[in-house]
This record gives sequence, structure tokens and C-alpha cells, in this order.
Amino acid sequence: MILINPGYDREKKLGGFSRYVPLSVPIGIGYLAAYLIKNGKTVRIWDEEVAPLTEEALDNEVKGLVEPIIFGVSCLTAGIMRGHALAAMIKRKYPDSVVVFGNMHPTVLPDEVLKDRNVDIVVRGEGEEISDALYEKIKSGKPYTDIKGISYRGPGEVIHNENAPLPDLVNVPAFPYHLFAKHSQRYELGFIASSRGCPYNCIFCSQRSISGRKYRFFPSELVIEQIDELINKYNRTFITFVDDSFLVNKERVMKLCDMIRERGFHKRAIFDCQARGDTVDDNILKTLRESGFRTIHFGIETASERLMKMIDKRETVEDVKAGINLSRKHGFQVSGTFILGLPTETAEERKAAYALAKELSLDYVRFNNATPYPGTKLYEIATAEKRLNAGKNYENLNACGSLVESPFKRSDLAYVPLTATEDELRHDILKFNLYYSFRPASVLKVLKEKVGPAGWLALPEKWYFKPAEWAYLTKFGFRIMCSFAKVFWYDAKSIFKK
Repeated sequence: MILINPGYDREKKLGGFSRYVPLSVPIGIGYLAAYLIKNGKTVRIWDEEVAPLTEEALDNEVKGLVEPIIFGVSCLTAGIMRGHALAAMIKRKYPDSVVVFGNMHPTVLPDEVLKDRNVDIVVRGEGEEISDALYEKIKSGKPYTDIKGISYRGPGEVIHNENAPLPDLVNVPAFPYHLFAKHSQRYELGFIASSRGCPYNCIFCSQRSISGRKYRFFPSELVIEQIDELINKYNRTFITFVDDSFLVNKERVMKLCDMIRERGFHKRAIFDCQARGDTVDDNILKTLRESGFRTIHFGIETASERLMKMIDKRETVEDVKAGINLSRKHGFQVSGTFILGLPTETAEERKAAYALAKELSLDYVRFNNATPYPGTKLYEIATAEKRLNAGKNYENLNACGSLVESPFKRSDLAYVPLTATEDELRHDILKFNLYYSFRPASVLKVLKEKVGPAGWLALPEKWYFKPAEWAYLTKFGFRIMCSFAKVFWYDAKSIFKK
């Protein structure tokens, strides 16, 4: 089986920041590969974020594989169109192969995906056990139509089998870092997924489509062995826990921290995690700090209690403020994200978000534009309001669109609430990001620190000795200055109109 992560345009999604945002390992197909290999299956991985899958490369990958060859294509919304292009190439070259699509987008929109005759099957939800059963059936030539968790074309219609139960994480092996190590100069390997799922139901999050609201975590013994591998085999000194909400089960976190200290890992690496304001307390923060944790990321979303209820966050702004202030008291760096352009949001509520970021003195901040991804309640709201503008091939679905776009070329936002114009919303998002993140203190922090929170800027080692980096940063700085000028011009026009 060949597992493929389709590529997408990083420059378009991340703009000038793309050079310094670490390349993420495709975690989903990594775990899938580990599970299949554990069960005796032959698996190969191709990540187009590292290299495009050409026809020549495809021919080399299939050498030695027993027919029928199974291709598993993992598609987020950003990569769905490239996934379809790959399916066409695969079927043209190997018409008897079986093409299986999985991950978020096919799970949410299987009917749409299966309109493509080059796609044979969609795996919905977490795919380890489903794919293992599917592999067995296809390779043995037996019908696969009784497998739970799949969708496929039947006579005249698409058939959706009942959902499969989520796999027991006790049976899922450790993440196979070794399968990606040959590209360790490109990838950021310093991450661990110690749990899956989230018990909350925020209207902007599509993760519910994969795991529902069930939260499960890997055995602490398995997690600690992965930390050991990252530190002792791959020399990682910075490790991020990529769990949606790390502190949902504090008992397991306390146990994990005890094991980190017992092994001395807190002296050899620093750790970051994501949490909610209502999940932190003095005891857990003290334990995390003693165990080498450095930064906590909070999804703040909004400064409006009204909007907090509307997005079904199930915590209050005061909860978030208290959690962040308590984290600061224990010596943590704090990063946070806001979502601007939520349904019914007013201009004053957007300004309040910026004021809250300043009040909390956040170390890192990003103001994202509300993005209605398929499978979310926000997608349903945007559709009902007739305000969904996903664009051709979903190109507008980019939560960082207003921040990263070129100041010389405008792209459309995927959603603008009824209470704002697109120009107003775009201006506020760009202005708040520029004003907060490009203050001298913020810029110096990025330049001085070797790493920032996962997914944020990380400059190369000894970048200041590399002329190419100076050239790029000069060009990037010019773009930022033009963006500032764009904001100033908009504000000046607004004042003149008044």
C-alpha cells in the first residue's frame, strides 16, 4: 500500500512566512503506516510537501508491490484538488489499482469525493482498523462491502456503511518517526500526539467529524518512550504536544510529568502544549513547570462573552483571562489565537479582542479570519446566510488569509458576517496582526529565540551568517512595510470620510 499526502501551495497558504514555518509531518498517514506495518502489511509513504509525486516517481514506488496495488490518499480540504489530480494519474497508469481517500475532507463530504470515478473508496473517521480490514479484503479478492466506516459507489448511488468504532489507542503503536527521519532537515520531528479528540463542540472546529466528542489518550508508557526516542535518537531539545487540548485529563498528565522527571527529560528538553483557560490550576501548572514545560497556547477566540456562547466554547472570557494570568504567575510564556469575523460580530467586539491581547501581554498572538471548513457548524451558518465563499477548489478556506496575502494582490475571504463588509474585516485582521506581532519587542523575541510555538516562525540556525536569509528577510520586510502602508491608507480614508 502506498500512502500519499497531497501537496498544496504553501506560499499561497502562508505567504512570506512560509520559509520560516516548520514543515509538519503528515501525522495521520504516519500512524496509519505504523498500524499496518505492525499487522504485517507492506506500506510505503510519499509526502508531496517534500517532493511532488511525478509519473516517474510513481513507477519507482510501485516496484516490488503485489497487485492489486492500493493507494491511500490523505486529504485535508487544502489538498483535496491535488488528491483528485493524483487519483487521475494513478488510474491512468495503473487502472486495476484501488484508490482510497481518507482524512477530514473525504470523511465530511464522501458523496462529493466519490463523484470522481478515479476514487474507489472513502474511509471515514480514524482509519487504522478500517484500512487494515480493507487491505485484507482487497488483497485476498474478497468483497469489502461489509466493512464499517467506508463509503463506495453502489448500483446507481453512493453507499455509506455504518460508522466504525474508534480504535482503542492501546492497540495503536507509537508514531514511526523513523519513516520520516531521512527528511529530518525539512521536517520538524519534535512533536508528540499523546491523545486524540476533544470533548467540546466549538462551531469552527472540524475535528468532531473524525472523533466525535470522544477524548482518549495513549498510555503514558508509550508517550514517554517517544520522548526518549526524540531526545536520545533524534537529538530534539524542543518538543510540542500537538493534542487539541492537553489538560482534559489531569490525572494522566500528572503521571506523565512524573515519568518525565524520573527519566530526567525535563533537564534535556523543553515542552509546549495547548490548553483551555478553564483547565489550568496552581497544581497542574506547578507540575508542568517543574517538568520542563515552557509555553502554553490558548485558543482565546474572542473577548466577547456573547460570542463565546454563540460559538459554543463552553468557557467564558473570564475563564481564559484567569487561566492565562495564572500561567504567567507560574512563569510560562503564553501564546494565543483569536478568531475575527464570527457570525454577528461587531467592529467593537473585534477591537475588544485586540485590547484583550494587549491587556494579557501575550508573547505570541495570531488573529485569524473565521473560516467555515466543511463539517463545522460555522460552515452550516455561512451556507444558510448565503455568505459562504469557498472559492474554486476551496481556495479561500485559509484561516490566515488576511495576514499572509500579498499587499499587492487581494484574495477573497471565505466568510464575512452580515455585520461587516469584507474591507472592514480584512482591515481589522491585518491591522491587529501587524500592530501586535511587529512591535520591536515581538520582533526581537522571534529573532533571538531559536524556536517559537509550533506552527509559528522559527528562523534557521545561525541565520545571521547567511546572505540568502538576509536577502529574503529584506524582501519580506518590504512586504510588511507595504502592508502597514495599506492599513494607514485605509485609516486615513476613513478619517477623511468622517
